[in-house]
Amino acid sequence: MRLKVKITGSKVHEVGYRVYLLRKALELGMERFNAYNTKENGMQVLNAFLEGNKDQITVFQEFANENKPEDAEVSDRVFEDYEGYVIGIADYMHLIQVEQLSKGIPAILSIDRKQDKMLEKQDKMLEKQDKMLEKQDLHIKITKTGFADVKEEIHKGFGEVKEEIHMLRDDFKELFMHEVSELRSEIVEIKATLARMQAAG
Repeated sequence: MRLKVKITGSKVHEVGYRVYLLRKALELGMERFNAYNTKENGMQVLNAFLEGNKDQITVFQEFANENKPEDAEVSDRVFEDYEGYVIGIADYMHLIQVEQLSKGIPAILSIDRKQDKMLEKQDKMLEKQDKMLEKQDLHIKITKTGFADVKEEIHKGFGEVKEEIHMLRDDFKELFMHEVSELRSEIVEIKATLARMQAAG
């Protein structure tokens, strides 16, 4: 005896529904089982096919009509006799395994690509860390061993500035004395001119 089960709903794919029905078929000792997902009118559809004796079919139909995976959302179930070929349940289990592998391989490759990107980022971070450590080492070296040299340079710089200030002061002093001397000469001439004007007046 063969049975076709058509389960329709907004969420009957990717919820483990086929394995859920397969497990029940195995529990009942059925030797033939097949199931696949499809879509009709925008709705998700699961078609299952099984072969067994009358009791097995009856129990399976009652189970499928009253139960579903936890995350499944079912709107309709249709049961009808089936005349076509149903593969062996062991062969179907192999198909499920191959299907899971085919889904897993892209996921593994994706993880591998992400891991490569993460390693590249990690290498860049390590390069930056190395540069930071180099700068830190240089800073420590300057602090420990180069401070005397830095201090000497600072003192040398101060000495040069001080010398330039003295030179400016000397130049300014000389210029100031020259200006004072000229002013004195002009004052003497002004006094002489005034004296002459008074004598003439």
